[in-house]
Amino acid sequence: MGITLIAVLVLWVSLVSTAIAGDENLPRLLACHDRAVGGATLRAADAVAYTLGIEEPGFSVDGYYRATRAGAMRIDVYDRGRRVFSEGWDGKRGWQRRAGDEEPVPISDAAAAPLIHGLEGPGHLWTLADMIRNGHTLELDSPEFLDGKPMAALKLTLADGFETVYLLDPESCLILQSRNVRAFHPDIDPEERRIATHYMDHRKINGVSRPFLTRNVDLDSGEILGMTRIIFFTTAPNLHVDEMRGTAEIQWSMVPGPQRND
Repeated sequence: MGITLIAVLVLWVSLVSTAIAGDENLPRLLACHDRAVGGATLRAADAVAYTLGIEEPGFSVDGYYRATRAGAMRIDVYDRGRRVFSEGWDGKRGWQRRAGDEEPVPISDAAAAPLIHGLEGPGHLWTLADMIRNGHTLELDSPEFLDGKPMAALKLTLADGFETVYLLDPESCLILQSRNVRAFHPDIDPEERRIATHYMDHRKINGVSRPFLTRNVDLDSGEILGMTRIIFFTTAPNLHVDEMRGTAEIQWSMVPGPQRND
């Protein structure tokens, strides 16, 4: 009985793995993923914006992230309603501005790279289905397991060479995990880590699916590096013409959505 059960399980795993392996299945997976996350609706948006709850060891803050299809992004970080930090990419250079600074200061290429990767990779303005036509490389790797369930593994190499492996649930076609090697906060600690990001609590807002909870884990130590919760998300943010500039002062009262630290 036990041997028969094991044989059935092995056969099932083999069949599922075969179904999600092979380059011929990449277009099918990408089309399914694009439908699942609302790619057509997302591509019609000129910008996206998130109000976030950010938790890391020793502190908890709020964030306001915006990204535009013109190639700019900005995030403002607030502690109990007071802006304490901002950083962004204006399409040509990266900058940051701490509380009390009158002007933004330039950041290094290493610190700017994650900002650019966020603009170019899947998740904010694009889906995995956009990657190849946007000039990046996407390959179907051997299937992997996540929590005992077989996943499609897709390896994305951005145009600058940055690599990430995404684990896609072949049933829901949603990304449940990504893995890459990077510094978690390159402007504070340049040490690179093997980091897994888990995507949970997927919800559709106006036709676009987003993971409302993400968790970053150091794969070598098992340490939870941080968790982010989406408090508010929109594909039609009312962005002021100067809002993306580093000199703009964005008060907490200007941030949309339910705000937990008022």
